[in-house]
Amino acid sequence: MFHFTTLLLLSLLLFLYGFFPLPNNIGKFPNSPPNSIGNIVLNNKTYKPHFQKTVLIIIDALRWDFATPALMPLTMQLTEKQGCINKIRVESPTVTLPRIKALTTGSIPQYIDLIRNLASSEILSDSWLHSAKDYGLKIVFYGDNTWEKLFPNFFSRSEGTTSFFVWDFVEVDNNVTKNVNWELERTDWDVMILHYLGLDHIGHVLGPFSNRMTPKLQEMDQIIYKIYEKTRHSNTVILVTGDHGMRDAGGHGGTSYPEVTVPLITINHNCKSSAFLQTDIPANLAILLGLNIPSTSIGKVNKDFLNHLNIEEYLYAVRYNTEILLKKNNLCENIFDNATNFHENFLMNNNPIDANEALNLYQNCSKQITEELYRASSKQNLHSLILAVILMLNILFLVMLNLFSLNKFNLEIVFLYSVFIFQFFEVLFGFILIILIVFALVKLKFVLNYLKFLVSFNFLQIFLIFTSILQPITFISTSFIEEEHYFWIYVSVTLVLIMFIHELSQINVAMLKSIKNFNFLKLLLVLLVIRFSMDLNSTTENSVQNDNNWANILIKDENYLLHQTFFIINLLSIFLIVKSNECSLINISCIINLTSIFILKSTPYHNALLGKLIWGQLLLKKIVSNFSWRNVWILVACLLIKPHNVILLPFAVLCADSLKSKLQKTEFLSITSYILSNCFYFLQGHRNSLASVDISIGYTGLNDYYPFLVITQVLIHTYTFPVLFQLIFVQQIPSYNKRKLFWQVLLVLRVSVVLCTSIVIIFFRHHLFVWSVFAPKLFIESVHTGFLFIEICLWYFFIYLKKVF
Repeated sequence: MFHFTTLLLLSLLLFLYGFFPLPNNIGKFPNSPPNSIGNIVLNNKTYKPHFQKTVLIIIDALRWDFATPALMPLTMQLTEKQGCINKIRVESPTVTLPRIKALTTGSIPQYIDLIRNLASSEILSDSWLHSAKDYGLKIVFYGDNTWEKLFPNFFSRSEGTTSFFVWDFVEVDNNVTKNVNWELERTDWDVMILHYLGLDHIGHVLGPFSNRMTPKLQEMDQIIYKIYEKTRHSNTVILVTGDHGMRDAGGHGGTSYPEVTVPLITINHNCKSSAFLQTDIPANLAILLGLNIPSTSIGKVNKDFLNHLNIEEYLYAVRYNTEILLKKNNLCENIFDNATNFHENFLMNNNPIDANEALNLYQNCSKQITEELYRASSKQNLHSLILAVILMLNILFLVMLNLFSLNKFNLEIVFLYSVFIFQFFEVLFGFILIILIVFALVKLKFVLNYLKFLVSFNFLQIFLIFTSILQPITFISTSFIEEEHYFWIYVSVTLVLIMFIHELSQINVAMLKSIKNFNFLKLLLVLLVIRFSMDLNSTTENSVQNDNNWANILIKDENYLLHQTFFIINLLSIFLIVKSNECSLINISCIINLTSIFILKSTPYHNALLGKLIWGQLLLKKIVSNFSWRNVWILVACLLIKPHNVILLPFAVLCADSLKSKLQKTEFLSITSYILSNCFYFLQGHRNSLASVDISIGYTGLNDYYPFLVITQVLIHTYTFPVLFQLIFVQQIPSYNKRKLFWQVLLVLRVSVVLCTSIVIIFFRHHLFVWSVFAPKLFIESVHTGFLFIEICLWYFFIYLKKVF
């Protein structure tokens, strides 16, 4: 089984390599402004800087609806006085590193930047900042140290700060402001870049509607106004924007409207409010400051943003930008030549008709090239995708045949490993593919022969198998991916109803005399529990502020007493589940654990020391006592998950205990565990969006960013319920071979999901929602697969320890 899991992981990595495009690094080419139009030599006054100084303020996660007179009154007044506010569309993925790249280079970042965002070692070779430095401008920077990684040894003065410690709402921002105050007293800088992080951190931990959000926005408002007051007489343009937005439930990374829509506030500049793409900003900013447009830029020139330019200056700017685009793709060279002729005529005759003709042609050409560059940026390696899918198909059949105790394919496993080496030789691609298809067809025959036993199953067992087959097929619909939580909730309810009806059909008069035979009442309680749990967290992004949502009711300040009462009840129910009937010391220890957790989660500030003490208590409890892994996991989950979600833990135990006794065969225990795991995974608030991952949990007990510890805690939080159900159901299975069968069935389900996801993505790789729906789904299923690999490795490790000791 270990080999099958490893092969699946390697196949998935091959698919990811083929699907997620690597950055298209276009070589740097001469990008100086043109000094002639046709036969006309230009003077140096056509393209010039319009400001002496520039201040770029990035407020991390500043979403569009934060820039209002109610939240930022001083800034909005300055915008009305002399400036504009532009609605900027941000591309996914909405995380900091790729967004900084888009803001400075005008290029399209890729999903690979999600990984680079954690520990970027990339260095940008061209941007409007490079041009500024080449022109001798002095650039200072303060804020997120991602900038210093992208531009090492670049700034005249700088102080970068690690941005991953999300419980820091104040310290990093105060440090930036301290340096700003110092810089405003000096005059030897030309460009100042400030990146404030507190707003983003509040969003991660408390959400965008927290009472901490308004004071933070007012703080930013005051800083912007202070910078304006200090620079108003020095011909300084102030630009304020967000690298990305923030979803209604807090966090970012997805493609919801609040995540991909940010403002670009411009102060001290005669412009008109409009809307354009984030990748357009570098080209327009370069024109505004008289700098070279980055050779990496694919953006278009915006007339409203450059409203102060006269027709000659604007026409020159559009031509210059089109010329840069044309060097990357000569798609419309003839149109460009025609535009040049009209442009030349305009310069000689000053005829506005010629200017308009030239402008329309330039804009048409630049639009065509930009659209083509966008398409080219998402091209996949079809060979790798097809090979990975055929490999997954073989692995699926191998694991299924292994379930039937057919272990005749050891040599084939060796061959599958070798494929990952030989696939780099293109000349062997067709030969390898044919062999893999033949292997798959041979195994398919064996699988079909052994599926005849389906006729002997009862209705409940057939329902479980049918659900396992049907669910991955639903991925052909984007709606089933976006609303997958409903599928698992309804399937779980149907499963309980089938058992409920079966229990009712078994009742007779004699059975009614004993309360022990009222199992149908417990199943009815499970149905009510699932229904109540649906209202704990938002089911859609648009319902986050719905007052019918329990989470939103409980977190309101006026409902603090209700929230604490609900939390105490949840913790008491946890104690009833984990308490020992044999050892009073363990019970006392559990009370101390739960009391400490209550104190930690009830205080308004981040208490790292108390978090460390709780972790120490839990580890010590497991080491010195025979406390079960199930109960340890429940207490760890109490520590990490949100207070209002703690109630889901006893609910999960109730569901598992009510259903597991009705299932005799191990394979159906495994499928039921898988269904309930997915149901409670989504009931906890997770969705098929990267933004639903709560990274603030990773800092429990930490006062700094430690990648391994943060990622471990985030994984435990994310997979709380899959692991809990596995621990509960595995306890029902006594023998090693049966437990191995339990994991094999989970592996079959995982392979089938990954295989169907991959096939659907190949067919829909040109779909409108490929990057907003399918790509996040693939990313999430990849993490699920990696986590299952870790679980199976740990299971084998513990089995080995038992044999040794």
